[in-house]
Amino acid sequence: MEIVQVAVQTLRDLLIEEVNFLSGMGDQVKEVERDLKTIHCFLKDVDARPNRYNSTTVRNHVDELNDMAERAEIVLEKYAVEVASKRRAAKISLKGKLKRYACILRECLSMHQVGRETQAIRSCVAKLVHSLESMSRSIGESSLSNTLTNNIDLLRYAHEVEQHFVGMEKDIEHLVSRVKLDNQERSIISICGMGGLGKTSLARKIYHHKDVQTSFEARAWVCITQQFQPHIVLQQILKQILPEEKDSITNITDHQELVRKLYHVQSQKKCFVVMDDIWEKDHWEILRQAFPIAEANSRLVLTTRNENIVSQEYVYKLDCLTEEQGWALLQKIALPEVCSSQGPRPDLTQLEAIGRKIVQKCGRLPLAISVIGGFLRHKQTWGEWENVSNNMDAYLKHGEGVGKDKRVARVLDLSYNVLPYYLKPCFLYLGCFGEDKEIDTEGLYLLWMAEGLIAIEEKGRNETLRDVAQRYLSELALRCMVQVQGDDISRRKFSTVYNKFTSCRLHDLMRDLCLSKGEEEGFIKVMDLSQEGNTPSNINSATTNNFNNVHRLAILGNREVLEKYILSHDLKLKTPLRSLLISGRDIQMSIRIERITNELNKIKFLKTLKLENCEFEEGKLPSEVGKLIHLKYLSLFMSSVKELPLSVCYLPYLQTLDLGVSGLITLPNAILNLKRLRHLFLRYAKVNGDVSLILDGLKELETIVGLDSHFVRIVDLPKLPNLQLLDIHVWDYEALSVVVHQMMTRLRGTHLTLGGFLYLKEDLSLGILRKMLMSRSLITLNIQWRMGFNFPCYQPGMCPNLVELTLDGSEIEGDVMRVLGNFPMLKFLALEYWAFIGTEMICNATAFPQLKHLTLGHLPNLEKWEVEEGAMPNLSCLVIYECTKLEMIPDGLRFITTLQQLEIAAMPREFNERLMVVNGEAGQDYHKVRHIPSISLR
Repeated sequence: MEIVQVAVQTLRDLLIEEVNFLSGMGDQVKEVERDLKTIHCFLKDVDARPNRYNSTTVRNHVDELNDMAERAEIVLEKYAVEVASKRRAAKISLKGKLKRYACILRECLSMHQVGRETQAIRSCVAKLVHSLESMSRSIGESSLSNTLTNNIDLLRYAHEVEQHFVGMEKDIEHLVSRVKLDNQERSIISICGMGGLGKTSLARKIYHHKDVQTSFEARAWVCITQQFQPHIVLQQILKQILPEEKDSITNITDHQELVRKLYHVQSQKKCFVVMDDIWEKDHWEILRQAFPIAEANSRLVLTTRNENIVSQEYVYKLDCLTEEQGWALLQKIALPEVCSSQGPRPDLTQLEAIGRKIVQKCGRLPLAISVIGGFLRHKQTWGEWENVSNNMDAYLKHGEGVGKDKRVARVLDLSYNVLPYYLKPCFLYLGCFGEDKEIDTEGLYLLWMAEGLIAIEEKGRNETLRDVAQRYLSELALRCMVQVQGDDISRRKFSTVYNKFTSCRLHDLMRDLCLSKGEEEGFIKVMDLSQEGNTPSNINSATTNNFNNVHRLAILGNREVLEKYILSHDLKLKTPLRSLLISGRDIQMSIRIERITNELNKIKFLKTLKLENCEFEEGKLPSEVGKLIHLKYLSLFMSSVKELPLSVCYLPYLQTLDLGVSGLITLPNAILNLKRLRHLFLRYAKVNGDVSLILDGLKELETIVGLDSHFVRIVDLPKLPNLQLLDIHVWDYEALSVVVHQMMTRLRGTHLTLGGFLYLKEDLSLGILRKMLMSRSLITLNIQWRMGFNFPCYQPGMCPNLVELTLDGSEIEGDVMRVLGNFPMLKFLALEYWAFIGTEMICNATAFPQLKHLTLGHLPNLEKWEVEEGAMPNLSCLVIYECTKLEMIPDGLRFITTLQQLEIAAMPREFNERLMVVNGEAGQDYHKVRHIPSISLR
């Protein structure tokens, strides 16, 4: 059903966008649009009914409707492209105009052919709709069909994984005490229980518990997942325990060498490690040799569904919530006002009675209760709750006879069925990302938009499609279908001040639901080839079946298996493939995919093509990609492409182009021909002939990331009326003036890097710098200019949204902390390589209210640093290196209880000794840092 809705919505959007080129078809277009409205309304009605797929006939008819909608979209898109190209040619020259007259007859013939095809499609659709309408009368109505009200302010929601944590206080207390025990024979704890019980949440509470943080020298958290790769697991643990050796650890690929290193570190250092979601006993047997079980004070916590994995160790079986705890959890999610200052509801007693029944029907499982609670959040009366409870009875069928594992699966299935029609495809799309994958929200929004999951008609006034996409993700989070994260927006290079979330992830059971529903609906098929033991021989039979109705295909995997599969197998597809997403497991495992690109004629109707971490012969992307005229999204992120074919610059519908390849890419100076382009991502790029890149004419461009003023015609920026986000490296005063003007007038987000250690005169730069710092769009700023003067004095309203600031080689004399400490949203600050040439710095009591990460590096003149009590109340990481004259760590650090990590490098031996404990004797400054869980001195 969802694939039909997406196709219909995409086709409606096409008719809106292509009105100029389809206007000549007159009545045919209007008739198709009327049919689409009928189908759209009908599908919304059928989608709201229970058991809508019990009839094989209904399923077959819906599949046929999908094919009709896809056919109509392809026909009209192709016609619009042909007409547009001919009309453009007519404007170029006299020869073109003569050709234009010669093509009029051909255009009329094309119109006639399109008319015949659309008429045939309309005839089929009419018969299908009539048949479905007759059958739909027999489908019962469901009170679960109500959707969310449009008036809710969803953008206020800031979901956190632990926001609705209830119960388990005794579990936490007990397990923390076990972890702290000096008992070498019980160094491993296994938290065991079925999916949805809250094993990961409990382990996370223990991991972040203050007593645990202060009891161990280093901590590490790693998710195992079903795609078990032991060397990656061991590398991840080592990188967290030994952060100073990250680069060298990455280069270690030998399993036994990793085992020996991890074993040795834990023998010398008191470590706490959590391995989340380990599935197989064999996996544990491979990993256990890296842990000195009976020879050290390190501790290991496992979460698993299989209690036999570490049966000889301490196994802690997690129980379901009590009814009281379950009701408390349901209240927190479904009735947040009861837990707030708004006070109790008069009908709470009635709701409690039915709510407790719902808790029991959820098997008292936290995940199931959370999901149903997210749905009940918008059911405000006892009658609505009663209807939900009754429908749960009907859906669960066997009542108490259903085992808890099946019960949670049925509840999650129900949570999907009651999603509003427009959220279902967005939810299903999340399944195409890897297991336990942290999904970047901005990239997700772009994919949703390219796939047609975000409707143009949903845009409000002064709203973009991206804003609508964020609303949709907010709704999914409200319903507890997805976990979202909202901090550290500067770590995303295409963020704006309007960002609510930076990443999201799925619970493993939710991902299972995505995969099963996605394949059942014919919406998407995910081929995860990264599972251990996959070989080309068994992949052939396991993954090429059930391709009869695949419209989207995602292929994930490690380099060896994925490369062999793609090089040795054809994609045997029965329907036009609209999306192909291929990605290696990580950046170091690129994939050679010549075969798939050599057979592009088989996938010529693609709208989305994502080729990430891939290799191409001689670094060349095949020019045949330019024949994919329906393409809206093309990503080559971290792939080895050295040159972009000219043909790509004439793709008529391309909206997103990600050229963030692994090395330098050469571009044809023809990007300006991508008239529909909205989002352009670069990394290291140059233009053919070493000329400036022309952007004039890209009227729809909203996002540019990775721009460099050396290779772009900077005067084109004011000619981009829809530009909202800009990430640029600026090298000269003239370019900076243009950028700052855009910052003050239209940009919503600016990520700015200034220069390459060029000396700036104060009279030229101070004024423009002050103006830049007053912009609300400034999010990250990296100044690499030798400023030669003091940082501008603070003014009210300065840097209201600046999140990350790096000063590099700036040679500022005055105490810069007095100014920077006033920036209200600053979270990341780095002063490095002569950024400050004074001798003293002071952080006053109100300085840096949001700062989380501070780096002071290579400041050879710095002698004294004072931190007053109350300063930096949210600081979590402090890095100090090569400040050779700094006498001591500031006394004020002992007041910063949030500080989790302290890294000291290349400092005088006397400085380090003041922080150390040698033979039981603490150094002079140890009391200032003893509360910090992780301290690294090197």
